[in-house]
Amino acid sequence: MKGAAWGGGILVFIGALIAALVLLNGSRSPDGWIADHYARSGDAWTTQKDPLAAADELSDEFRPVDRVVDPSGVFLRYPEVIVAVLAAGAGSKVYVDRADVGYQRWHKHVGGRWGGPAGHATLFRGGGPGDGK
Repeated sequence: MKGAAWGGGILVFIGALIAALVLLNGSRSPDGWIADHYARSGDAWTTQKDPLAAADELSDEFRPVDRVVDPSGVFLRYPEVIVAVLAAGAGSKVYVDRADVGYQRWHKHVGGRWGGPAGHATLFRGGGPGDGK
C-alpha cells in the first residue's frame, strides 16, 4: 500500500510541476513579457525608455530572428510576432502584431529587408517568358 501512496504522490507532484510550467510559459514569449512589463495604452504598450533601450531590453530576454532600425523606430522579428518600438514623447510605444499582420502594418519599414510573411521567397515571381504571371 505504501508503494501506491508514493506513486500517487509522485503523480500529483508531476501534475503540479506541469501546471506551473504552463502558467509561467505565458510570459515566456515576447508578447507575454511585454504585457507583464509595460503599461497598456490602446493598441500598444508604453514605456519611459527610448526605442533603442526598450528594444535592447526585449532582445536581451528574447533574441529576435532579425532587427531593423530606421529613423521611426526599432522593428524586431520573431517567429510568431513582429514588435515595433516607436518613439512617443519622452518614451516609446511598443506594438505587437502576429507575423502576417506585422509584415503588412510595418512593410514600409521592413519590407525591403524581410520580404513577405514567409521571407524573401514570397516576393519571388519566378523567371521565364512572362506567361502565366
